[in-house]
Amino acid sequence: MSDTLLCMELRHLRYFCAVAENGSFTLAARQLNVSQSGVSGQVGDLEREIGVILLRRNQRDVTLTSAGKIFLDEATEILIRAERAVELAVRASTGQSGTLTVGLCGPVTATFLPKLMRTFRKQFPGVSLALRERAPSEQVDALVNGHIDIAFTRGVPRESRRLVNYETLFREQVIVAVPKGHLLARNQTIDVGSLASERLVLYCREGAPELFDAIVALCASAKFSPRIGDTPRSWQSVLTMVEAGEGIGLVPACVQYLRANDIVFRPLTGGRCKVEAIFAWRRHESNPAIESFLSLLRANRDGL
Repeated sequence: MSDTLLCMELRHLRYFCAVAENGSFTLAARQLNVSQSGVSGQVGDLEREIGVILLRRNQRDVTLTSAGKIFLDEATEILIRAERAVELAVRASTGQSGTLTVGLCGPVTATFLPKLMRTFRKQFPGVSLALRERAPSEQVDALVNGHIDIAFTRGVPRESRRLVNYETLFREQVIVAVPKGHLLARNQTIDVGSLASERLVLYCREGAPELFDAIVALCASAKFSPRIGDTPRSWQSVLTMVEAGEGIGLVPACVQYLRANDIVFRPLTGGRCKVEAIFAWRRHESNPAIESFLSLLRANRDGL
């Protein structure tokens, strides 16, 4: 069915409903701001098209046939749904409605995403918003495969860069997580060289390769190879192991906001290691809700 025919049929229905509601071609024409002959012609075309008489016409008034009464109920519903469809399309085109799924990335997003989500829901109540937890290394795959619409991660693999756009959200220090009572906990800053003899607990490389490699490179710059003990798959497990005395942690600064009763966090001397947190979205994406979310994120980036 062509767009022209669809528009014409909706006009037929609108004219018919106006006549039925007013009981008059004259009053319907005034309501629609068109000529009486135009209304009469449109309704006549409708009746010929469906092969059913919908209206009884006489000199005094216009009344519905039994078929016309049934047709009026359905026609009214169609017009209501058509108007609703137009409204939804306009809202979707401006990012006021639609769906949006955001990747939740542990402590990377913990400090800002809850507030950002609340603000977005308040500004765009018509958008269905959801969170899906993914490790940093899983975010881009989930993005490319359509499981999420916004990804937060540490880096984008080279093979995926042609498929996504990404920007730096912030850069943060890698800091030291030390059990309370450890000698290093007495220092206000910790030189990376003093970790050469320590057993390290690091977040697993497959979960965040950019972070893991940055820490290894940091140790190499201090002329030692790290003594890597455990490599848990969650940040809470990293802190639990440090708290239990299993080793010293090297963690992004955001991790210090997780629960850790018996751990102290210390910066590295000279702030020698920083890692990026980035956000990404599919290239050539046409979802206006994504653009609305990105605009809000960029507007609040300086405060992160």
